[in-house]
Amino acid sequence: MIYRKVWRNPVWRARAIRWAERRFLERGVHLNGRPDQFHVRTWSTVIRLPTDRGAMFFKGVWRPLRFEAGLTAAIATWAPDDVGIPLAVDGRRGWMLLEDGGQRLREILAKDRDVRHWHRILPHYAELQLATAPHVRQALKLGTPDRRAKALAKQYAALLERPSLLRVGLKEGVTNTQEKELKNLAPRIRAWTDELSVVPETIQHDDLHDGQVFVKDGRYRILDWGDACVSHPFLSMSVVERSVAYTLKLKPGSREITRLRDAYLEPFTTLASAEKLRAIYPIAIRLGWISRALSWATLVPYLSQAEKRKERGDVPRSLGRFLDPASN
Repeated sequence: MIYRKVWRNPVWRARAIRWAERRFLERGVHLNGRPDQFHVRTWSTVIRLPTDRGAMFFKGVWRPLRFEAGLTAAIATWAPDDVGIPLAVDGRRGWMLLEDGGQRLREILAKDRDVRHWHRILPHYAELQLATAPHVRQALKLGTPDRRAKALAKQYAALLERPSLLRVGLKEGVTNTQEKELKNLAPRIRAWTDELSVVPETIQHDDLHDGQVFVKDGRYRILDWGDACVSHPFLSMSVVERSVAYTLKLKPGSREITRLRDAYLEPFTTLASAEKLRAIYPIAIRLGWISRALSWATLVPYLSQAEKRKERGDVPRSLGRFLDPASN
């Protein structure tokens, strides 16, 4: 199925908007303008819906990520101050109706390159992860991918047996030397995850960057949980650090990045010393790139041939970053 065509299909679109209107009427809200389908990607679409209570947003996600709808609603009950607020969810179809989250952090940073936004965001995100840790079983029942210690090691080993994704020796693929290194490291993955066990596994976003954070009335909210999984919380920081360094033109390992790390880790000091957390943090940063590779590996089979060509380097690139932490 080519989902871009589904999202653009007038019949599908009309059905989605009718569903949203019914959910509005149940809450005394009325559509008062023309819907705007401003976001269409293979994996999701978003329609802005003007109402008499301000803009609302319909989001539909494709089959591999349908768990996002139920997970978003669940996180909103576990940590309501830090995520998007869903008015309605249809988990079976992967549909959700969300209140306006505000302005994207990306647009704010384009005008105000202030790293302190992340100093405020990351402790809240850490608190969210701590709050959701007791609900891991429920998250898994909703279909959230399992990348806990044992599962991560098994999935990594299985990924190395998928040559079409590794593209060994091909353009945008891993090199023969990298393939050997990746296989040699397979026995060590479980040992590394064991070192992280001082902090419980929980929800981690897996694609947390300035395009996923929204600001309204001075509050930051994290949206777009379609790449989320259950794993060690620190794995989130692989993408965070790289994204922040790229956007704000900071060097990896710089003082600014180190301060971000410390701001994120501080809420976890209720579980272990800051010294211990800083010691295991680099391991998690490396393993985070395995999680990103697995996220892409999950999606690739559902892409069209043209999209597969476009995204063919994502799995090898993530594995390359796992092999070479200095490149991140």
